[in-house]
Formats: sequence, structure tokens, C-alpha cells
Amino acid sequence: MWTNLLKNLPWRSLLLAVVINAFLIGLYYLGYKSGHENATRDGDKAVSELQSAFDTYKTEQATLENAALRAWAKRYQEQVAAGQQAEASYLEQIAQLESQNKQLQGQINDVTQRWIDEKGKSHPIECVFTRGFVRQYNAALGYDNASVDAGHSDATAAAGTGTRAASGQPAAADAWLRDSGVSQRDVLANIIDNAKQCRIWRSQINGMLDEREGLQK
Repeated sequence: MWTNLLKNLPWRSLLLAVVINAFLIGLYYLGYKSGHENATRDGDKAVSELQSAFDTYKTEQATLENAALRAWAKRYQEQVAAGQQAEASYLEQIAQLESQNKQLQGQINDVTQRWIDEKGKSHPIECVFTRGFVRQYNAALGYDNASVDAGHSDATAAAGTGTRAASGQPAAADAWLRDSGVSQRDVLANIIDNAKQCRIWRSQINGMLDEREGLQK
């Protein structure tokens, strides 16, 4: 019975089906393996290219950052040098101004005690500065009338003031035309001091401008 059954089976059809299935399985395996290898190769290539691009980017960024750092360091050094130069120049100018002021102050008596006329005769200088003159002078310097009347300590403001206030007597109508006691020497000394201070301020301003210009380069 089993023998007849086996003989009646369509062996050719079965064999053909097995061969076809084996062929299809082989094709699938070969295709899968080939595709996997290709995908792996393409993936590795893409990763390698990305890594290379990233390494190049990092190198370029490092180069740019180093260049920027060097430029900043150079600019900082230039700014420090400009500041030091401005300070040295300012200190030198102040020293010169102090020396000039001392020299001018030392020559005050030579030009405020006597004068010589066209005949060569020497005369004592008699110059009267009224209280009104002193008041106006000090007002121009920013001192108020109270400080003038009380006897301000600065040069001209200190001289020839407060006579009326000290006596306690009421001021005369023409008190502002009275002799203040300020001499030509006092006025010149005050002018010299004020000029020195103005030149110091000018040097300070010029120094700050020079330093600022150096920082902006």
C-alpha cells in the first residue's frame, strides 16, 4: 500500500518545487548579504565623511579662535602701552608746569616792585586795586561775595578784604571804591597759580583723550 502510494506521488513536481524554493532562498540570502554589506559599507563611508568634516570644522574653529585670541592680546598690549605712554606724558607735563610755576613765582618781585620811565628813572609801583575790583575778580573765579568779604584764602581773594566787617561799622556808600589792599604782586601771583591749574586740567583732558584714542585703535 505504502509502496503504491509513494510510486503515485508527483516526484518531478515536488523536486521542481524544492529546486525552485532552494533557488529563491539562495537568491534571497545572496541579496540580503549583498545588501547588508553594501549598506554597511555605505554607512561606514558616510560616518567617515561626517567625522572628517567635523574634524575639519574643529580645526578651522580652533584656528579662528587662536587668531582672535592673538589679536585680542595684541590689542590689549597696545592699549596698555598707550595708557602708560599717556600717563608718562601727563606726569612729565605736570613736572614741567610745576617747574615753570615756581620760576614765575620767583620772578614776581622783579616785575611788581618798580618801573622805569622813558628817561631811565626808576619809580616804585603804586597800583591801587579797589574792593570792587577784587569782588569782580573773585566773582569771575566763582567766589561769592560772602567769601570775599570774609577774607578768602586763595591769592587775590585773601587780600584787602574784611576791613569793614572786622570793625563792625556799616559800609560806606563808596566802600567798593576803597583800596582793597591787594597789590600788583598779589594779582600776578594769583594769575600764575590759576594759569598753572588751567594748564594742569588741560593736560589731564588731553591725556584722557590720548588714552581714549589709543583704546579705540
